[in-house]
Amino acid sequence: MLNTLILCPSARLVRSIKNDIARQHIQAGQTQWQSPDVMTLTQWLDGITEQNLLAGNITAPPMRLTALNEQLLWQQVIKQSLQKLDFDELFDVAGLASAAIEANHYMVAWRLHVPREHMAEEARQFMQWQRAFQARCEQLNVLEAVRYIDFQLDIIKTAALQANTHEACSLANISRVEFCGFDQTVPQEQRLREILISQHIEVAEYASSNLQAAHMQHIVLEHQEAECRAAVAWAKQQLTRDPNAKIAIVSPQLSEVRNQLADLLDDALYPASVCHSQLDTPRIYNFSLGTPLSQQPMIQAAHNLLRLFSSYELTQADVSAVLLSPFWSASQQEADARAQLDAKMREQLPMQFKLKQLMEFASFHLTKGLNIPHLLAHIKTAEVLSSNRKSTASQWAQTLADILAALHWPGERVLTSLEYQANNAWQKALNQLKQLDMLGNSMYQAEAVQILRQICTDQVFQAETTQEASIQILGIMEALSAPVDAMWCMNMNDHIWPPPARPNPLLPAFLQRAAKLPNADNSVQAVFAGNIQQRLLHSAKHIIFSSSKAEGNSQLRASPLMKDVPALEGASLAETLAESLSQSGNQDLQWLNDHTAPKVQAGEHVAGGTSLFRAQAICPAWAFYQFRLGAKALKTPSNGLDNMTRGTLVHGVLAAFWQEHHFTDLCSMSDDSLVQALKAAIKVALDEVSKQQKMLSASLLELERERLHKLVGDWLQYEKLRDVPFNMIACEAEKKVLIGGIEVKLKIDRIHQLESGGIEFVDYKTGQKPDIKSWGEARIIEPQLPIYATFYDESYNVTGVQFGMVKTAEHAFLGVANIDFDVDIDKRKPKFIQKFASWQHLLEHWRASIEAIAQEIKAGEAVVKFDDDKNLAYCEVIPLLRLPERQLQFERFKGEQA
Repeated sequence: MLNTLILCPSARLVRSIKNDIARQHIQAGQTQWQSPDVMTLTQWLDGITEQNLLAGNITAPPMRLTALNEQLLWQQVIKQSLQKLDFDELFDVAGLASAAIEANHYMVAWRLHVPREHMAEEARQFMQWQRAFQARCEQLNVLEAVRYIDFQLDIIKTAALQANTHEACSLANISRVEFCGFDQTVPQEQRLREILISQHIEVAEYASSNLQAAHMQHIVLEHQEAECRAAVAWAKQQLTRDPNAKIAIVSPQLSEVRNQLADLLDDALYPASVCHSQLDTPRIYNFSLGTPLSQQPMIQAAHNLLRLFSSYELTQADVSAVLLSPFWSASQQEADARAQLDAKMREQLPMQFKLKQLMEFASFHLTKGLNIPHLLAHIKTAEVLSSNRKSTASQWAQTLADILAALHWPGERVLTSLEYQANNAWQKALNQLKQLDMLGNSMYQAEAVQILRQICTDQVFQAETTQEASIQILGIMEALSAPVDAMWCMNMNDHIWPPPARPNPLLPAFLQRAAKLPNADNSVQAVFAGNIQQRLLHSAKHIIFSSSKAEGNSQLRASPLMKDVPALEGASLAETLAESLSQSGNQDLQWLNDHTAPKVQAGEHVAGGTSLFRAQAICPAWAFYQFRLGAKALKTPSNGLDNMTRGTLVHGVLAAFWQEHHFTDLCSMSDDSLVQALKAAIKVALDEVSKQQKMLSASLLELERERLHKLVGDWLQYEKLRDVPFNMIACEAEKKVLIGGIEVKLKIDRIHQLESGGIEFVDYKTGQKPDIKSWGEARIIEPQLPIYATFYDESYNVTGVQFGMVKTAEHAFLGVANIDFDVDIDKRKPKFIQKFASWQHLLEHWRASIEAIAQEIKAGEAVVKFDDDKNLAYCEVIPLLRLPERQLQFERFKGEQA
């Protein structure tokens, strides 16, 4: 029985046509029918090649290079050629290889010849590369994709001419071949058509369009985001009017707008998908454009795991991603412990370290009670499988698979449908890695891991869905299997459509123009875009084109193809879920005044010390989240010591020095004695830090020793020259005090007594200069020293508080003392003291202000309120304050008032 064969350029179009045919028969009430064969051109040609090979019509056929193999082989050839140059490292070999692949494709498919007299240096160099590439292919008995198609067409032509092999070429049972979705008929496709016609096979175009052109309109919107919002709002309106409608959204820049469209469609059609339990809800929209396989979380986890065993040094970012991934080891049993290990790693390990150091670190915390036995056991098993020797690609593919198996990838839980398909795609990627054997190269493990990652980046992953899509989102180059009811085509600006010319840099421009190669010049692009637009106009009953007025600060123009399209005025714009929920008229929302947290109960401990009072004074919600609920930001790793640790070292050195000496000792010390005393103090501080951070290198400690010697040495000289005698009372003094019923733990850097008998509190600062202006205001946002002065010990005759600014070239004391109220003393005084009659008056103000803040804390005051967002610089819970939503509410309130 003679059949019809339908050939398509993509598997997506094949699936779509099969679904359309099945739906038509089902709607006609049929339960059985004979469907035409539908496949991609590549699938059909490969099938014919295999049949002729099995029939013995082909002997010693060449293998086809995969896209990656072709890229790597071109890179090898080009790299060998450039090695003759002294500046070969300056070239982008991968970029040159991509250009060479395209140029070679044009020359073979279009059968071009470059006249020697018109050869520029680029073309001459390319011809040398091409000869070397083809010689290498001959050695390996392989063909690149474009020449392999010629090889397959030769098989069809030869077999078709021989009656005894006519059936082997699969043409005997074909009466008609229909082509669908081929917007540009390239020479090789035209040759296939001619071969089919010569065998009396009917060749036609698949009927996927309307005879009558669509009613079209063009709308100009503010920017690309507005286009996305308008397209989604339009799609929702279409489906509201007719739930059975079939519509399409088309863009020549689908990769750029894909995520934005997906988010808006979910917000408009699936708002419940924001909940994790609804995340996998089947959608009625479908993107023709997939995403790189490497972007799938499960595949990202695999790459991160393999890098653990192939990198000389690990980064905290990579290890953190591994620890928090659910796709390996006992991810459910040990999830909390792994998160704790990640937090400890950020605090105690350097930014980069080796796998051995990570294992020692994890083993140490296992002994301290951290529940990670499976994690350690699985890493140890995988480490044994790792190797630092060269192997073939196929051997590495097996080894990498074994390493992942030892790590129990992809985890404990049952895979979702999407993850199952991603896993299948991963196996195909491993098979592609094995195919590198045909190039005859060996490699190290790190190179194999890198190539595997490149394979996954180049491999487009498009999950198959069982639900038929009402909304198809397509790239403009992709054809529909059947007309839709309506279409929105966006990004119709002149810098995008027609696409700009992009001639190949390795071939003469005149030759490309003469052959009308794709991207050769603007006239070729204009004809191509015109053909695409005609196809679009016959793919729907109604079509809306949209373009943008501006992009950033640049003004834009509509595509010239929009010139005669009737204008459409005004369009609804879809809102994000956050915008729709924040509408003041939203009846689904219950508005609660939630600025009051539970009151502090009797006996309840509130951590934070003076930092609690500082946070409450700046923003009450900050104090509640961070100190009552215990929320805090994960530490950001840094190379060497972070600023906090470096500041702690300065405090430690000064404490160690002053615990052994008084001011009179400092004044009487010789330079050598001071140096020795300082070295001893530095050793004490560094030893203490080294106990907490066990992986500090000797070179880093030596650099820090030099820094501390210079910085603290200069500070001590400053104190000596300042000549304010004192006797040291205490360093790093700790004491618990009650403030308004809240127990507060104080730790004071230094308490000394002046010659006058007065007591001063000193707190060292190595960072920004504190703003002490608030000491005269109702809310004291730098309450540390005022708390010391008024609550540490009522028996003390406190006469001053000072910040000791221990900073290179900026040494100073910053604070206030009783002598500042003496009008007879000529010195620069803080302006805020003008509000107070005396030092005692100021102390009373401090006590009243701080006790008022304490009462706020006890009452549970937790409003998001602050005077200056600069004061939130050290807030660790900013995401919990939800400042963007707060700003949006303010703006909308102002708009309503206006």
